[in-house]
Amino acid sequence: MAALRDLRAEPHAVATEAVASQTLRSIVEAHHANRIVVANIPAALRSVVADGLRGLAVRFLDEVPAEEVVRTCADADVGVTWAEFAVADDGAVVEVAHDDSARLAASLPIVHIVLIPSERLVQGVGEGMAAAGEILRSSAPGHRPTITFISGPSRTGDIELRLLYGVHGPHSLHVMMLDWYPGR
Repeated sequence: MAALRDLRAEPHAVATEAVASQTLRSIVEAHHANRIVVANIPAALRSVVADGLRGLAVRFLDEVPAEEVVRTCADADVGVTWAEFAVADDGAVVEVAHDDSARLAASLPIVHIVLIPSERLVQGVGEGMAAAGEILRSSAPGHRPTITFISGPSRTGDIELRLLYGVHGPHSLHVMMLDWYPGR
């Protein structure tokens, strides 16, 4: 949790399914967001996310026609995605995407919320790279996923060597650590 805070990400420990819906709702309301895209989450979490976001404009990207995915993600205030694991020492969350919609949901909205089981932590980057390598080696040829290590909100130091947040992606990153869900 401290490593996430060092990166200006906001960690949320989530003890139960009911708390997950409440936490998700409170994050979205704190950002005054109305349009949410959801991608790449396990089927078992779909109702939890839907319950937490009831009454808002929520689009599950697996239901959006392919030609509308980019516009839907660009118009969204919040993207909700799934991480396969996280690196405890460095605060990076690691997403595995088999199509571009999950990557767009994580990078185009101004707020990114990541769901991850708390038991899926590896200690260091070396262990994380080994886990990523195993995912790639075990995937079928021609169906290799894109693996992204996300370490905090988008930032750059390219402009006059000043560190700026949100230039190339989300301004805010929230990581919901699910104590009650073992993962897919």
